[in-house]
Order: sequence, then C-alpha cells, then structure tokens
Amino acid sequence: MTKDVEFPPNPPARLIAWSGQLDKGARPATRYSDRAQVLFCYDGLMRIDAGQDRWYIPDRFGIWLPKGLNAQIEVAEQIEFQSFSLHAQVAQSLGMPDRPTVLRATPLIRGIGRRLMDGDALTPAAQRRLGVVALDEIARLERPDLHLPGSREPRLSRVMSHLLERPQDAGSLAALAARVGTSERTLSRLFQKETGMSWRAWRDRMRFVLALEGLQIGRNSTELAATLGYSSPSAFVAAFRRQSGMTPTQWRHQR
Repeated sequence: MTKDVEFPPNPPARLIAWSGQLDKGARPATRYSDRAQVLFCYDGLMRIDAGQDRWYIPDRFGIWLPKGLNAQIEVAEQIEFQSFSLHAQVAQSLGMPDRPTVLRATPLIRGIGRRLMDGDALTPAAQRRLGVVALDEIARLERPDLHLPGSREPRLSRVMSHLLERPQDAGSLAALAARVGTSERTLSRLFQKETGMSWRAWRDRMRFVLALEGLQIGRNSTELAATLGYSSPSAFVAAFRRQSGMTPTQWRHQR
C-alpha cells in the first residue's frame, strides 16, 4: 500500500527544510511548484519519475529538481528523507543545472537538515547561518549520473517498460525488436536517437541502477546476476565495478 506524505504549506522563505523518516511506499509530494527542490535519501532507496525519465536514488544520494518540475517520488524501502526547497531567486544564484541532477550527499548536508528541523531551539540568526551553509554545500555536491533516460516513442517505450519488469531479457536486442514488431537495426537506432545512449550503454545503466536497488534490499551477487541477465556472478561483479569503481561488497561496506 502506498500513501502520500504532506509537508507544511509554502512560506515566503529563502530555504525550507524538512527531515524525517518515511515508510516503504510513501510518496512525498513535490508541492512547491514555484521553488526548486533538493531531495535526499538515507538508509534506503527511492525512485523519481519526471516526465519520461527515471532516477534511482540510493542511500546517501539525492536529486536536484528545478523549479516547476512535476516529479513523482516513491520510497522503495524505509528511509530518512530530507527536503530542501529553495526560493527561485536563491536557486538561480547557485548556478545549478536546468534539469534534474543526482547529487552525492555529505555528512554536513545531512546534519544541517536535521538541525534545521529543530526550529524552536534555534534563533533566527542561527537558522540563517545554517541556511547559508546548506546552500553553499548543495552547490558543491558531487553529481554522479544515475539517470536512466526514457522515451515516448511507442516501440522503444514498450521495450524499456518490459526490461524494467524483466531485466533478465536484456541479453538479445533482436528478440526485443521482434517483440515490438521492428528490426534490431531500427531498435538500436531508436535507442541512440531517443536517449543519446547506445543500446548497450542504456542496458548497462539500467542494470546498474537496478543492482543498486537490489543491493539496498539485501540481495547478493548470485541473485542479482540471475535477475539482471548476466551469464555468471563474476560477470555481474565485473560490470558493477566498471560502473561504480568498486565491487558490490565494497559498495555495501562503504554505506
């Protein structure tokens, strides 16, 4: 069962912070249409859908959402969730991208989010100082690419939807093309045209973000290799290392 999570109404503040626990299936609402937002996930995983694209945000990562973007958020596992909503002029001054962008969280930004929730215990001057530090930290955060491009092209959209449900079918582009009544060559061309990525690059990105989700919920390399269509656990580990620079075991330990 899913549930919507309501946040306080939009006050005329430069920065609005919210921090707390969200259960699996929660759907935090992006209510501030006139504000940019930065959303962080800790100790779990959340999915973000915006337009035709999808992002998987694992533990200690977040996402920048420009002003006016209609995004759907779903919590895949219980998380500590933090939201920073920025006045349009403040967001513009940071020089952030005009598209959704994944950010790597730091202990500092996590601590600021928690501290700003203690509004009654902070003087207005202390809140302003923390807000300035938060904005500076957001602008400096590393921006890894966990973006999985989508498409509105009917054939490609059907293939993508099928693969997200059955990633083990990602071994044969020819079989996927036959499924939607087109040729392997045409489907390969559509991947490049619609996503800016080759078929193999898109498939590898999909496998990686789904692997992050699987690792987050405790699946091991043997299970993930089978689920994601790899020939062996060692092939999965090698592919994960190419994407992340570390093995699945190392990724678990660095959490």
